[in-house]
Amino acid sequence: MISITGSNRAGALVAQAAAPTVKRVTQELGGKSPNILLPDADFAQAV
Repeated sequence: MISITGSNRAGALVAQAAAPTVKRVTQELGGKSPNILLPDADFAQAV
């Protein structure tokens, strides 16, 4: 699995590189996606 946070251009390049091997790709491209960290969570592990 490949996970990327970056620009649209970088996301397209990563997707092209991953396609021949059929790897899963998760992308966060130029957006704002907040995460929720609950009070009882282990912050060091989550980050």
